[in-house]
Amino acid sequence: MEQATLFERLGERDGISRLVDRIMSNHLANPLVKTRFEHATQSIAQVSEHAVEFFCTGLSGVETYSGRPLAEAHTGMNVSEQEYLAVLDDIVAAMESEGVGELEQAEVLKILYGMKPEIVRL
Repeated sequence: MEQATLFERLGERDGISRLVDRIMSNHLANPLVKTRFEHATQSIAQVSEHAVEFFCTGLSGVETYSGRPLAEAHTGMNVSEQEYLAVLDDIVAAMESEGVGELEQAEVLKILYGMKPEIVRL
């Protein structure tokens, strides 16, 4: 029997959308990163939609991501390692509050940690 994909185990687009909503709420409450999101050139809704598209596309290959490439989007932001880890903490907290299993959490973190060179200190 074939195991469900991570996309499926996260609840497909609806589950990922709920997760991104929770993540954004966590970011906006996090004093280490909230100003990054409050002063974004895009609205919170646009940032959230791009995040949903990004994860859906990356995890399923089905959707089309309309945002800029990660490195391009983060160039000039000079995101620190501390901010990056704070964002990861917010994501873990969101996954826990949404009942995402430990295996799925580990898979998501592995993916996100692999993106670090395209986000930090650019």
